[in-house]
Amino acid sequence: MARSKTRSGLIAALDIGTSKVCCFIARREKGEAPKVIGIGHNMSKGLQSGSIANLDAAQEVVLAAVNAAEKMAGQTIESVIVNLSGGSPESETHTVELPLGSRPIGNLEIRKLNDQKEAVLRQAGDELIHTVPLGFRVDAATGLRDPRGMYGSVVGLDLHFVRTQTAPLRNLETLLGRCHLGIEETVVTPLASGLSALTADQRDLGATVIDMGAGTTSVAVFHGGQVIYTATVPVGGAHVTRDIAYGLNTSLNHAERMKTLHGSALTSPSDDQEILAVPVIGDEDENNVNHVPRSMLINIIKPRLEETFELIRDQLDEHGLSQIGGRSIVLTGGASQLNAIADLASQMFERPATIATPHGVSGLAEATAGPAFSACAGLLLRALQQQNDPLSEAMNQIRQSGGRWGRLGAWFKENF
Repeated sequence: MARSKTRSGLIAALDIGTSKVCCFIARREKGEAPKVIGIGHNMSKGLQSGSIANLDAAQEVVLAAVNAAEKMAGQTIESVIVNLSGGSPESETHTVELPLGSRPIGNLEIRKLNDQKEAVLRQAGDELIHTVPLGFRVDAATGLRDPRGMYGSVVGLDLHFVRTQTAPLRNLETLLGRCHLGIEETVVTPLASGLSALTADQRDLGATVIDMGAGTTSVAVFHGGQVIYTATVPVGGAHVTRDIAYGLNTSLNHAERMKTLHGSALTSPSDDQEILAVPVIGDEDENNVNHVPRSMLINIIKPRLEETFELIRDQLDEHGLSQIGGRSIVLTGGASQLNAIADLASQMFERPATIATPHGVSGLAEATAGPAFSACAGLLLRALQQQNDPLSEAMNQIRQSGGRWGRLGAWFKENF
């Protein structure tokens, strides 16, 4: 966790993505939002679909981003809170329960629930990177923050945890070790993006955030102020670019440029009349171009985006989250900047969709205040999230009661 850095007022976040690497260094004065004092970002190398494919190349760009942020901040960092975009993270929710007798719920019952929780996590397999208590339940009442003193037949604890494959996590640790950086916490990308792109009310009432990256698209569902589900699909903006390059027989650079300048997620009546010049791949003669209607470009882009949204929609339906995820879809990430993409998402999910930029932090330059930087800003907020703990008073009482309650109190302090 980022405790030592938040106490000293300095936080460092590192977003390692398929298309870019970004480092934010921020300082927080008590009671204020974190202020970014150092920024470094550049194009990625050595990453594929969110995972590290070449350690040497990835090390080069991470060091460049970190050094630029340190130079701007006038500070040297030793550790970062970092995102994980690859590794096929899996999200699961479990409830551990304990029958009650005639006496009220006390510390003993909380400890027994914690013991059951530990047993569930030992069986989870792979690598656990998040364990989020969603709240206690007593009989039919759910989402309780502190059930001590209450009576009932059964007390339970709802848990959400995210596990990932071991190899991508170890590769990330190796990469940052080669950059002489420690890891304070590893955070799945959609969780970080949700903290930055959603308001507190959206996270409380229910919202679904979709982070559209270059190599992957990930989703996080929030409800009751907590993340209750995350998922990732291996399709992103880079796949759209490749589709354009293949379909129009042009280079990846030209395909990306055409997507940015002329691309759209939906067609319009005028698209057949707008003619685009497409340079032919491998032809050095700049005058040798093909001419195609804009509708042809959009008809290449749209199916890939529909596939992406369909994959996410199917996952939400499969887990029964279509309704609990709120009445709106919030898009963020670099690939969400395509024209009319929110309109397409509204059609696909049959609810309003908007594009969100990062908020909750100050000091962002105009070039780093767009949707592409939501994850990095969210990592800063994640580092501070533990300081706004609604159970702190209750758990402090448990911790101060001594002995075996110390570890339990610390665990709840870290996870609520």
